Amino acid sequence: MAVAVKSSGVSTPFSIRIIDASDLEHTGLSDFISSSTTVYTMDLDNAAIGNVVYFKVYDSTGPTYGTTDPSLMIKIPASTRQVWSVAQGLGLSNGLSIMASAASGPTATIPHGSSSFNCSLVVS
Repeated sequence: MAVAVKSSGVSTPFSIRIIDASDLEHTGLSDFISSSTTVYTMDLDNAAIGNVVYFKVYDSTGPTYGTTDPSLMIKIPASTRQVWSVAQGLGLSNGLSIMASAASGPTATIPHGSSSFNCSLVVS
């Protein structure tokens, strides 16, 4: 799994960042952001996977995957890419952790069968 942080390239008074996570797996990425943050856009790329993937967002720096309920869960159909925008932002006061799973249950951590799920998040 690879993670990259990019500057927005725009001069604003806001601290907007674009964060990329490639090959996101069912084991999750804890402490993706270790302080309060707001998510404005999620680019969720499941195009290379022939199965449904559930992208899960946690308001925590150290969730126990399989036990902790996600704050948000998005179903991404097989072989698709979706972009989700949250106009007012999704506020996470405890930090940000993410995972991708083949299971729809909030606490399920079933592998999605590939390491080709990628996502980009616009956060502040």
